[in-house]
Amino acid sequence: MLDDPEKMKELDSQDMLQVLEEFPDQIEEVVAGSEYNLLPFQPENIVVTGMGGSAIVGDTLKSFLSNRISIPISVNRDYNLPSSVDKDTLLFVVSYSGNTEETLSAAREGLEEDAKVVAISSDGELKEICEEKGIVFIKAPEGYPPRGAFAFLFIPVLQLLSELLIYDSDVAILDAVSELKELRDEIKMDVPTEENRAKKLAKRIKGKVPIIYGHSIYNAVANRWHTQFNENAEILSWFGAFPEMNHNEVVGWKGDDNTSQFIPILLRDEKEAEKINRRIELTKELVFEGEVEDMIEIWTEADTQLARILSLVYLGDYISIYLALLRGKNPSPVKIIDELKENL
Repeated sequence: MLDDPEKMKELDSQDMLQVLEEFPDQIEEVVAGSEYNLLPFQPENIVVTGMGGSAIVGDTLKSFLSNRISIPISVNRDYNLPSSVDKDTLLFVVSYSGNTEETLSAAREGLEEDAKVVAISSDGELKEICEEKGIVFIKAPEGYPPRGAFAFLFIPVLQLLSELLIYDSDVAILDAVSELKELRDEIKMDVPTEENRAKKLAKRIKGKVPIIYGHSIYNAVANRWHTQFNENAEILSWFGAFPEMNHNEVVGWKGDDNTSQFIPILLRDEKEAEKINRRIELTKELVFEGEVEDMIEIWTEADTQLARILSLVYLGDYISIYLALLRGKNPSPVKIIDELKENL
């Protein structure tokens, strides 16, 4: 399957692989076309509210910037906002469709609390609210599945923070694009399996339940892999984090009789802290060896932290789509999500 482009294109009827291949170009498109012209504003806290693929924007922002800026960042996945949201809050409202029920509710609450609201969407009711209230609205292009629009939702947030002099993003973003293009040349659709690590990893994962473990800046990436396995490949998966998993999940790994059905995936960094490195190595030795049939370690190779984060996101997205195709699944439809929304 993975070495037959015609079969892949036939099953991938909505061109998810093509959308994914364009990811570095999407980032360049956002960088080239961005101009927000916000009035000066120095927030006391930053909140990103959204659901699903939109909320991942907040997770990634928090993972990347929490140790780089002094302003606290939180992610909201609910109808209601934290009580800390007030006039000194920079509130990013992210909904690709513009019609996400929970996000619209949070947006209205943010306006009532007089927060500085910035909305990112392709259209929908959120756009209408922005036009009515005079809110800053950043338009994402239409026609993408929300999880395939990550570049159009995440990069504007970094650039807007740069415009407010909270974070200088330009060099980091351009460096990440270069790294992503190199990675694309290694794992895109027309690279055969024997030379394509994303395809090889998809084959190793097939038939198993992946449990992805991140640490520090990679916790959001682990979550992204988990949700992409859910939506693209239509399988259950879970994610966790070091060192937290050493205080609970390790007991389950050693005490459950069904561990052979799982495959742990460890997101690693050659520059990871020594304490984290020791915990992971001990966990491999004391917990996973003898309990699982296979274990995967993914090491980042990019130069900057942003490039390492985005490269891992990119690799995981490819693996999840290749896994979908191996399972005979079209990676685009999410029928049960659509059905649930229709019945709410």
